[in-house]
Amino acid sequence: MSQDNNLNLLYLLAVVRKYFWYIIGVVAFSGLLAVVFTMPSFYPPEYMSSTVIYPTNAERFDGIGLFAEEPAIFLYGDAKGVERLKNIANSEEVMLAVLDKFDLWRAYGVDKENDESPKFYAARSYRANISAVKIGGNGLEITAYDVDPQRSANIVNFIADKVDEINKRMINENRAPILEIYRKSLDESFRQVALYADSASKIRAEFNIFNDQAQTEVLLQQVLTAESELAAAKTRVRLMEREHGGNSSQAKAARLERDMQQSRANALIRKSSGTEINLQKFQEGLDRAAAIGDVSLRLARDIKDLQSKVEFLEMMETTDYTTILTIEQATPSDRKARPIRWIILALTLMITGVASLVGAVLIDFFTKEKEEGGENREKGEEKEKD
Repeated sequence: MSQDNNLNLLYLLAVVRKYFWYIIGVVAFSGLLAVVFTMPSFYPPEYMSSTVIYPTNAERFDGIGLFAEEPAIFLYGDAKGVERLKNIANSEEVMLAVLDKFDLWRAYGVDKENDESPKFYAARSYRANISAVKIGGNGLEITAYDVDPQRSANIVNFIADKVDEINKRMINENRAPILEIYRKSLDESFRQVALYADSASKIRAEFNIFNDQAQTEVLLQQVLTAESELAAAKTRVRLMEREHGGNSSQAKAARLERDMQQSRANALIRKSSGTEINLQKFQEGLDRAAAIGDVSLRLARDIKDLQSKVEFLEMMETTDYTTILTIEQATPSDRKARPIRWIILALTLMITGVASLVGAVLIDFFTKEKEEGGENREKGEEKEKD
């Protein structure tokens, strides 16, 4: 195998020596074409401008996560935010806006009105010259190549602004229905507060509740007094019956007083007594009023919270804010980015050198085959003559 390789190498050297000027001519001609076609008259130099943008934290502006108990306070967004910005930057809406803004239809040689598929051809040139790719640190790099360095920088800055505009519009569209829900909830809470306030007024009027603490203390004191007087009246009844007998006038008077004290205590304690003011009815009304008060207090807290949310979202509608952070705006380049002539020339020389060598080997192979075939035919003809 080593011998075969040596023979092959010797064969290649022989081919190079045999077709040396052919190979040199092809390589030199291709190099000349590469130089000519990379001249500014054939390939206008293009300048590159770029910038890097970062998404802000979505929870700072998202209506859903905006009022979380512990919202994130980080300034920068995450990988999802970068992906969203990338999709916006590479969207057709942004592409068409750039094509129209800077009249790139004509710059890319596309007739917007008469070409069969102007958007297709313009998009092909656009994607070859303008890109938006994710980079480390959750950033998005926007790059543009153009023959005009100022236009290249303007395109990059315009795309960054357009991405911010569309991203902000998406956030606002998401916030609008949430704001409407908050407003309706606020109106409903006010309506419920009015209903509960009316119910509380009716209960207080029905149970004669006007001052919770003072009336409770007075009623309790009256109950204690009535119970104390009832106990004393029962004691006197027992004494009178023991001393004077059950039918004596003193015993009868004592029993009458006891019954009166019992009725008074019942009126103050039992709801079934029929009186308008008693401890049981008062306590029942007080409990119902307290329950309504608790609900009203909760609604008041909800109203305060809803009001703060509505005010904040309404403020965000009129506040000019940004959803991206830019390190610095793109500036015109003072040096061309492409074509890189020496790389093109080197690749051209290398490719044509290999191609010419392969061509020389094929030419030599077929030439030998042809010669051997001719010799075989001649030998055959001589044998036939013999």
